[in-house]
Amino acid sequence: MNQDAVKELLQKLHESPTEYNVIFSGKKSRKVNGLYKWGTDKTPEIIIHNRNFADDAGNQNENLLMFTAIHELTHHILVTENGKKSARGAHSQLFWATFHDLVDKAETTGVYRPEIDADTQKVIEEAREISKQIAELQRQLGQVLIRAHEVCKAKGLRYEDVMERRAQISQSTMKSSVAAYNMGDQNIGADIQAEAVKQRDEDKRDAIIAAGHEGKSVAQAKKAATPPRPRSE
Repeated sequence: MNQDAVKELLQKLHESPTEYNVIFSGKKSRKVNGLYKWGTDKTPEIIIHNRNFADDAGNQNENLLMFTAIHELTHHILVTENGKKSARGAHSQLFWATFHDLVDKAETTGVYRPEIDADTQKVIEEAREISKQIAELQRQLGQVLIRAHEVCKAKGLRYEDVMERRAQISQSTMKSSVAAYNMGDQNIGADIQAEAVKQRDEDKRDAIIAAGHEGKSVAQAKKAATPPRPRSE
């Protein structure tokens, strides 16, 4: 796969209104796999250190190379179409949500083909199940905290003081755990649940939960609850 082929595949994912070049550096880097260079006086560049993806025999791992190319394409989109023209906060939640959207599309269209074998799928399922167990434990903690609040009130004790100093539980954890218990079991992992309980708006909370059920990442779930801002002309 050469740089022209990479550019063609990226264009299938997203037709950028701003021209850019894909460049293979021919180098190997220990720091990064790729770079995005943007400037008002030149055509933006997606630079890929292609030797990072070659084995000792020179065989290229095209999947990992394309993953990096999509990562740099995301920077290009945010800079040229979303006005993110500063390196500060380059890897924001918006970046990861946009990147994961592109990777999803790349996988669906065959631009990116991760091979998930049985062993890999097994550890994925194990991790997902543990995350759900953590979410369940948080709901159980919320239930206990509700009882603790009632006990403290009956005994004339300050609930926050008892929980913070003696149970070593922060107030933010108290609030989120009780909210998780009140929300009930939504069959989602701990991180998606944590984002859902932050939302007071029921529609936004439902959007996050729905994204979790669809298998979206945490960043994508957060984006689902955030309406797009109108672009300035």
